[in-house]
Amino acid sequence: AWELGEVQKLAAFLATPLLLFGADVRETLTSTRKLLPPFVVGAIGTAIGALVATIVVFRTFGGGDYGGLGQQDAWKLAAALAAKNIGGGLNYVAVASTLGMSSSAFVAGIACDNVFALIYFPLVSFLANKHRGAESDAGEASTSAESAAFGDAPKPTRVGDILGAAFAACAMLALGQAIAPNAVLPATTALTVLFATCAPKSLTKPLSTTGQILGDALLFVFFVIAGASGASLASLNPSVLGFLAILYAVHLTIILVSSATVFSKNDSRVAVLASNACVGGPATAAALASAARWPDLLVPGILIGQFGNAIATFIGLALAASFRRVL
Repeated sequence: AWELGEVQKLAAFLATPLLLFGADVRETLTSTRKLLPPFVVGAIGTAIGALVATIVVFRTFGGGDYGGLGQQDAWKLAAALAAKNIGGGLNYVAVASTLGMSSSAFVAGIACDNVFALIYFPLVSFLANKHRGAESDAGEASTSAESAAFGDAPKPTRVGDILGAAFAACAMLALGQAIAPNAVLPATTALTVLFATCAPKSLTKPLSTTGQILGDALLFVFFVIAGASGASLASLNPSVLGFLAILYAVHLTIILVSSATVFSKNDSRVAVLASNACVGGPATAAALASAARWPDLLVPGILIGQFGNAIATFIGLALAASFRRVL
């Protein structure tokens, strides 16, 4: 019989390519011209926030045990949380897995980030409501864009679609394993993004639609197992909470200041949605755009969130080297 750890690992590995079949970089660059600059600013804000938090919390006030995590886990967790708040849960998993983070640090990161999600998302919704429906007159144009990107109406998922997406995900993982046995998820990420960008739309579109459903379900399985393995109030490490407080504060400060001084000249909504795409990924960006009645930003929000998923693992791994030197 399989152990829970094996099921968890399989879920994480399969979810990575499944959630990236829609990460067409060319489409993102052409369809998200308004969202891309604030998204980049938000990602930079997250990276700066993570660096400042690593220095302040783990090195300066963390003591000899780096806030109870130990030096090895401290820099790995900092990198994984930075990746999560540029991309999403799959990037947290990919960075943590690649760097070999301990299970206790992994669970602490999830538990503490969930606390800040309970603060962050209502705050962003409040900011979005200040511009609720501000561009509703663009709805007709955006409906055409959405139809062009995703089709006129969603089609029911068939067994053949599920099997096709699962087979394609396994193929990407096999190639990733062959290319980089010690970094399977980063290699698989790169291969899937390359495939999503270069392959014909007629091939990637059904994979993307079904893959999003399967990938989300597998990520839920992964995090449920992680939570059942040890998530509790004891997992709320004070140092990790302090780290995230600084990360979120710096991210929001940078993107909101940029919104007030730069992006508001064109559209003050884009900074709020870009921040949401950074922290929550494509699903929450779509939910925010829909709730705030910004139909013209719905598809760009999804695309920029997928772009974050595509690049955040590599940013997190690059930041890991810097965090390790800092500590």
